[in-house]
Amino acid sequence: MNLSRLRHIFQSITFVISNLGFVSLLKTGLIWPFFYCYGCPLAAGGCPIGVLQHFMILPAIPFYLLGTLGIYGTIFGRAFCGWACPFGGFQDLLGFFNKKKRKLKPFSYSKFVMLLVVIVSAWITLDTFFCKFCPAGSLFAAIPAPFFYSSLNLGLFFYVHITTLSLTVVLVLLFSRFWCRYLCPLGSIGVFNKLSILTVSLSPTKCTKCERCLDVCPMGIDKLENIGKSSDCILCGKCVEACQTNALRINIRRLNKP
Repeated sequence: MNLSRLRHIFQSITFVISNLGFVSLLKTGLIWPFFYCYGCPLAAGGCPIGVLQHFMILPAIPFYLLGTLGIYGTIFGRAFCGWACPFGGFQDLLGFFNKKKRKLKPFSYSKFVMLLVVIVSAWITLDTFFCKFCPAGSLFAAIPAPFFYSSLNLGLFFYVHITTLSLTVVLVLLFSRFWCRYLCPLGSIGVFNKLSILTVSLSPTKCTKCERCLDVCPMGIDKLENIGKSSDCILCGKCVEACQTNALRINIRRLNKP
């Protein structure tokens, strides 16, 4: 089984697990390491960005959130973005309609700016302000909600959600995984890529510098040395599949060999 097929299976399983909250007993209170709106009708866990905003509103130090994301990041880096995130899987589906590889200059710091905006806006407005615009919330909460709650009145922010999602879809169709690359505040967990146990390693002795791996990268990584290390890398394995000399592999960091 190739990595892409395995990844799609993992994404499907994660989507199912994320929607096990059809009874109160299965609403776990766990924090997912990916976007899945806690406002989704069947959500079994909480979105880390939604949880972060609630702590900013209290205000209180989010020890539970920081500890949870710290564990996720130390073990897996940003792999959850590539292998588990339902909204990432949605962007991959859109990628089937975007066969032309359009170049867009990398800007790794934009997701950290977005995280700051999320924190400041929640603190100032005393509200989960980002959630009113989040495209993942649009897809998984705003759209299905009327089917589960017949008495729900569609207000202004429902249409804001639809607009946000529509704009995101257009951008993703133009540039692969645009949301993940530039706007996802949770993408800041990619700082763990430099030390996470799971990684993508490059063997310099096998690499011919053909750069096929960079050509297929959905996150627009443009330097060989950044594979597996850049905060943009989601460890999706597309580069590993494209490598014809087996110079790249997904493995455990402590077993890495030059």
